Amino acid sequence: MSFEMTHLGRECHGKGDRGTLLMGDGSRGELVAAWAGQAQCVYVDPPFQTGNDFVRRQPIGEEGWEKGKPFLTLAGYGDKWDRQAYVELLTGLADCGRSLLGDTGVFYMHLDWRGSALARLACDQVFGEKAFMNEIIWAYETGGRAQRHFSRKHDTILMYAAGKHPRFDLTRVPIGRHGNRQNHLRRTMDEQGRPCRTIRSGGKLYRYYDDEPVYPTDVWTDVPHLQQRDPARTGWPTQKPIRLLSRLIRPVCQPGDLVADLCCGSGTTLAAALEEGCRFLGVDSSGAACALTRKRLLGTDMTLDIPCAGAAATLTGEVHPAGITLTAYTPAPHGEMPELHGLDALEQWSAGRMREGCFYPAYSFARSGAAPALPQSCFLPGGEGELAVETIDLWGEKRLFLYR
Repeated sequence: MSFEMTHLGRECHGKGDRGTLLMGDGSRGELVAAWAGQAQCVYVDPPFQTGNDFVRRQPIGEEGWEKGKPFLTLAGYGDKWDRQAYVELLTGLADCGRSLLGDTGVFYMHLDWRGSALARLACDQVFGEKAFMNEIIWAYETGGRAQRHFSRKHDTILMYAAGKHPRFDLTRVPIGRHGNRQNHLRRTMDEQGRPCRTIRSGGKLYRYYDDEPVYPTDVWTDVPHLQQRDPARTGWPTQKPIRLLSRLIRPVCQPGDLVADLCCGSGTTLAAALEEGCRFLGVDSSGAACALTRKRLLGTDMTLDIPCAGAAATLTGEVHPAGITLTAYTPAPHGEMPELHGLDALEQWSAGRMREGCFYPAYSFARSGAAPALPQSCFLPGGEGELAVETIDLWGEKRLFLYR
């Protein structure tokens, strides 16, 4: 058979109930204007102004996923800014986040020592100083040790309220005691034999039971950074642990609420939102980030609004009564190309139908460490519309092919 590539500009999936993934600049309010006032939580993890160009290692084909090589070294994102442009970015993200939030909503901006002071000024300007709720310190032990100053081992997460009565329920994030109050409290048991710790102050006895929950303060030392070989890693260079995002979302959201991330990277916030029973809106300017997020959320009922690549690529295969079988994908030229065979250049593909300018996938597949072999065949998608195959290749480029 032959598949003819079609370029629709911003090709969209049909409307999904769980969330939406957009490719674009999250600091531009017009991009997300349709969601104005609907979000309960907005989280932003912008570039940290490190001065680096971040890269990611992309395995090639089944062998690359199984053995770690061969692989491509691809651009992640650039993080070099002059001060004025960086301030404008932070202010734009805060302003866009504010426009998304309802009256009970909460905004988070996550940075480190390089940008936290500028972020505080930007958020004060957009939300107002009285809207400030917390400066959360996320401390960790990952990485080396400095010799000329104290090692910088924490990030800062600023928390702001969108209105006068933000939703916040601390009891939804209990943590273990981790030795809390043990240095100055007397260990004992009550009349029923429950272990507890006591202290007498002002003539009154205070009792704290070991089996009762405690709750986090604004300094978090119990959420570890992702290690290099952590199985949760997606390959995105600045990925955050899902446990961190869950703790931020849970006290301010209820199931069904909308959680937005304007710099969503590989989709950790969106995955955490799904775990909490929330809907999501994810935005990122990187096609590679959107490709990783889509792979991570494969099977989720969501809407995609991501540009199709326009450069030439070919897809071949056959259609038979039982279904579709792909035989080869030839990508567009990308500088010095590795040797590729069959579907080696593909990371994801979906089969479905096109109706009224929207692609409705029926079957979707993606490579991963758990499933390095990409299936070549699937059942023939039923329903009305033109038969179509959507592909995402090693470079994160998405294309739509119509069957002719």
